[in-house]
Amino acid sequence: MQAALAPILAGGAGAATTGALLAASAVPIFQGLTGRAEAKGEQRRAAANAEVGRTRANQTDTTAREGLNSELATLRTTLAGNGQPMNTGTAAIFSELRRVRGRERRIETGARNQEAADWSMAARNAGATGRNALLGGFIKAAPNMFDLYQTRR
Repeated sequence: MQAALAPILAGGAGAATTGALLAASAVPIFQGLTGRAEAKGEQRRAAANAEVGRTRANQTDTTAREGLNSELATLRTTLAGNGQPMNTGTAAIFSELRRVRGRERRIETGARNQEAADWSMAARNAGATGRNALLGGFIKAAPNMFDLYQTRR
């Protein structure tokens, strides 16, 4: 790096051109690095949100299952307290309750899993944005770097 900067520090007409080309090359590269860092932070936040979403989906599923078991236990206790035996009619009610609550649980858990998948996709997109920002910075700097190469020849 010092060897590249030595002619600039020494002065002269070529030094001003070289310095300007170095500066013009450095700005897009640093912008690309900044864009990459911002996208990396966004990627980490989205990945953390995706993990939270998956945890919420698991909690929703567990809570719904516990709620169904509690509801069925309450019905069994009520029937037993009233002296009513389990028969075809009550078994049908239990089956219907299991079916409805199971469907509700699957819908709610699926919605939470979809939120987690959306956050995972956002994390992947942020990673791609960061790579593109870094690559774009180097591409924008390429003409000035080529001119710098030509003046140093």
